[in-house]
Amino acid sequence: MIGLFLSALMSAVNVLTDVSRKKVLDRSYDAVLISFWCKVIAIAAFGGALGALWLAGTPPGLPDLGQAFARMGINLPTPVAFVLYLAVNALLEGSAIVLNLRALQISPISYCLPFIALTPLFLLPAGMIFLGEKPVAGMTVGVVIVVVGSLVVNRALFANGVLEPAKAILRNKGSRYMLCVSVLLTFTNVLDKWFVSGGGDVAFAERLSRSITLSFGKGVLLALFFLGLTIFRFRRMPVATRPDWLPVFRDVPRWIVLAGVFEAIVLVLQLTAMQFTVAALVISIKRSGIVLAVFLGWLIFKERNITDRVIASFVMLCGVLIFFLTKPDANGHALIGLHGALAVAGGTLAVLMVVLWLTHPRTAAAKVES
Repeated sequence: MIGLFLSALMSAVNVLTDVSRKKVLDRSYDAVLISFWCKVIAIAAFGGALGALWLAGTPPGLPDLGQAFARMGINLPTPVAFVLYLAVNALLEGSAIVLNLRALQISPISYCLPFIALTPLFLLPAGMIFLGEKPVAGMTVGVVIVVVGSLVVNRALFANGVLEPAKAILRNKGSRYMLCVSVLLTFTNVLDKWFVSGGGDVAFAERLSRSITLSFGKGVLLALFFLGLTIFRFRRMPVATRPDWLPVFRDVPRWIVLAGVFEAIVLVLQLTAMQFTVAALVISIKRSGIVLAVFLGWLIFKERNITDRVIASFVMLCGVLIFFLTKPDANGHALIGLHGALAVAGGTLAVLMVVLWLTHPRTAAAKVES
């Protein structure tokens, strides 16, 4: 249960992270530079957390990361394995963060964020190949429902052809970037689970310490990644057009600090939750925050005409729920089986058809006239 609680908390904080980032990026700041400052703030948060744990009697620690490579027949000491993991993670996660921020910069938050729910679609084969997880038929049903929901975002385009909504996902830069983010984060999630699963059965404080230590290392490498990328990009610009480094702290100091702190909290919660339950389950719950993201896009950023996005988000959330309910635990037991998954999916599709009919422009116009 503790893994589910941590995952649910992480889902809510993750939405607040995206809202904070959006608040900063709406001022047209350079996305890569913002990523660098967020990581610097996150590092400070990790350092403070490690110091507090140390004072409480739990020194910084790591699982025996060498065991993760030993299972593949590769013998590496823990420090070497840790540095190798950080280097690979920085490349994958750094690229995902840049694309995520760019999507938030060019598209409404209520449009682009729902596509991150497609992560379970990629986690199924990745978990099978790299973690030895065996998906069940019910999980596939959940993924299908998520895909259906992603098409509803552009449902108006069905009038131009059956494949037009799917084509629109690839045509729109925001959704296209988020699809790439889903793929990249799939591999970072697999890596995270792969390494933390070698920690053994230890007390919660030790698990938390390992998560924060791992997060601190990831933050440092990612900060270096974004620092190098920022310097490289700025040097290619004319001096007169280079962005300044510090105005964001004068313009929106609260939002940039919140974005960094929330990023830190999300990562620690995610790594800790993964030590209690399977990776796909943690990420499925994390993606359930898409409905809250769409609502906050309407409330905070005054995004309008979001009816289709709300409908799509609820459908995708139902798909994530099916994925969650049918995911077997360590003993091979799931909350519902294939028949239960099909029942939930059938109910979701039935409600979807009714809602789509009620919100169809012609239906709505007929109601107004009457």
